[in-house]
Amino acid sequence: MLRPVPLYLSSFVVIGLSLTLLGPALSELRERSGSGIGEIGVLFAAQSLGYIVGALAGGRLFDRFDGHRVYAAFMALIAASLLLVPVFSSLIALFIVFVVLGATTSVIDVGANALIIWHLGSEVGRSMNLLHLCFGLGALSAPLVVGINLELATTAGAIAAGATAVWALAVPAPRAPTVDREEQTAVTNGLLFVAATFFFMYVGLEVGFAGWIHTYGEELDFSARGATWLTATFWIAFTAGRLISAAVVNFVRPKVVLIVSCLAALLVAAAMVVADGALAAVWLGAAVMGLATAPQFPVMFAYLERRVRLTGSATAWFIGAAGLGGLMFPYLIGIVFDSIGARALPLASLVLALATLGAFANVNRRFGG
Repeated sequence: MLRPVPLYLSSFVVIGLSLTLLGPALSELRERSGSGIGEIGVLFAAQSLGYIVGALAGGRLFDRFDGHRVYAAFMALIAASLLLVPVFSSLIALFIVFVVLGATTSVIDVGANALIIWHLGSEVGRSMNLLHLCFGLGALSAPLVVGINLELATTAGAIAAGATAVWALAVPAPRAPTVDREEQTAVTNGLLFVAATFFFMYVGLEVGFAGWIHTYGEELDFSARGATWLTATFWIAFTAGRLISAAVVNFVRPKVVLIVSCLAALLVAAAMVVADGALAAVWLGAAVMGLATAPQFPVMFAYLERRVRLTGSATAWFIGAAGLGGLMFPYLIGIVFDSIGARALPLASLVLALATLGAFANVNRRFGG
């Protein structure tokens, strides 16, 4: 019998590429659509809007229907959406395409996280980290392939998505868990909402830091190439952090990994505030922030799985909260950036790192330590 984990890992490379290709493709899409910088930026909002809607719908779909049939359908929709990206020159048409792309990738995000937990149960820690490592690999590939040719990137992604859709139909899907009365009470008491605040804050920190580190470097008079390498330093360290956490999570309790990583993010943000643009602190800060934030998302799932049976709907809460944080906080950081300049990034990172640590402390207290 074919095992489903390689299916989920492969699909996460695809959604990593799909969700991050907009940034590298933005200049070409702006030229094709004849849009200004402010106008083309609406595509980020379109993708984020679709992502939130997809998260809310995806959980119910995986709870009610055969998981891999749902998976196949939405991987096929991702393939179709990717093929349409280089076709349209109308900004309205591109807006619709990125809403659909955001929604379909979000459904797969919910599905992969839920299905891998249903399949592996309490042994999910290592595979969950590998799953999110694969997302990082897809994200790293996006600027490289789009830099060669946008059509090449979207065609390659579409072929991979289509192949994954066929693969999903050949593999039996794990069954959704049955939630008993006690667990349902935990949901209605708001424990999952409390846990969702962690994902909301964490993704705000990760996406905000990664999204603004390039501009931060430019504000500190880095060359364009230097700012690009500063961004790459974060993502390389982030990918390495996912790989390291996949190796250690079987030997170290998720609670310990989360405490250490949250504290590390808080300390490096504080150091960047104090250093106020010192060259060594900037480079070290980008690297350590990547390492510190990398384990938090997948390890939190492993932590929660040991305490609450995660249905598709519960997982959707977390993915939706993550999408909302990724939409809201980078925008707010931009407003602060406009007011106070480069100091905005380390200050915002410090606030968000502290909020993430506080959110985990609250989750840990509510879930019984």
